[in-house]
Amino acid sequence: MSMTDKEKRSIQNLVPYTVAPRDQDQQAIYLDANENPYPREYRLSNKYFNRYPEPQPKVLLESYAQYAGVQPKNLLVSLGGDEAIKLIIEAFCNDENAILFSPPTFGMYAIDSYVVGSKVLEAPLTADFQVDVPAFLSAAQNAKVVFICSPNNPTGNLMNISDIEAVLNGVSEQTIVVLDEAYIEFSDRESFATRLAEFPNLAIIRTLSKAFGVAGIRCGFTIANADLIQSLQKVIAPYPMPMPVVEIAEQTLSQEGIEYMRTAVKQINQNKAAFIAALSSLSLVKKIYPSDANFILVEMIDAEKIYEHLKSEHIYVKKQSGQLSNCLRISIGTEQEMRRVIQVLSQYN
Repeated sequence: MSMTDKEKRSIQNLVPYTVAPRDQDQQAIYLDANENPYPREYRLSNKYFNRYPEPQPKVLLESYAQYAGVQPKNLLVSLGGDEAIKLIIEAFCNDENAILFSPPTFGMYAIDSYVVGSKVLEAPLTADFQVDVPAFLSAAQNAKVVFICSPNNPTGNLMNISDIEAVLNGVSEQTIVVLDEAYIEFSDRESFATRLAEFPNLAIIRTLSKAFGVAGIRCGFTIANADLIQSLQKVIAPYPMPMPVVEIAEQTLSQEGIEYMRTAVKQINQNKAAFIAALSSLSLVKKIYPSDANFILVEMIDAEKIYEHLKSEHIYVKKQSGQLSNCLRISIGTEQEMRRVIQVLSQYN
């Protein structure tokens, strides 16, 4: 199906998802992309790359299946959670049906939908950033794919389990419910991956980019029932995962790698608690929203000027827009980095 001139124009008008350029500022403190600030060294054993990789690497799938408590048949590995989102939309949506999500949330749901030509429906979150279940289920009657992000980006909070269950039980069997759990390791919530048998139309997005600290390799997973995984295999590229990515991902999911992740998560959560305590005493801070992720959403007295001030001091955070235009999303870095943020904000006039 060819793209119409109107569709081409709509893509040209899209605003790209942006982050601060990496490695161009030697003094930079990057707190804009929710990365794990504690690197771990990896070594590659494979020296030859003249052959294509496995389409879905067996050892990697087995390792992640064991970690997530599912079977390999319930997994698809892709280039980050971002590609997983795109694949689900490509597999199930076209210009005759719609996706649904609840803003404020991750911007790529909408961007990927516009690229495919799918309609975009919204059912805004409640005042405390929870799913408005009646409004969501009403809108879902006209949607093929619905997205729930928990913990939610950029607000940081988990969605109520009962509300997620209400959506899963309330939508049509033909509607795919996508639960984006990119930040689940930072919370005390068990993944919905253990409940696949209850919900045939559930797809869960996970990633190694956040808690596991390998954002640079771009490796994510879709967890779903086998029929849904087979549908995604129809649209994914033939050899999607580069060999070096697979080798590093396998090391990441070793017992040592999982222990590293859990230690890093504990340290990041401790840094977050200390940062929130220090931040709450500053007069320029109006509100700090509760967070179950490795970032916090902060309402400021003048978010735009504070954003620019932080940037002038080589500190990069994520500026928000729309209903959150007076807020900044700040990733949690090392203890030293967070102390530097407090120092800079304390000196702000």
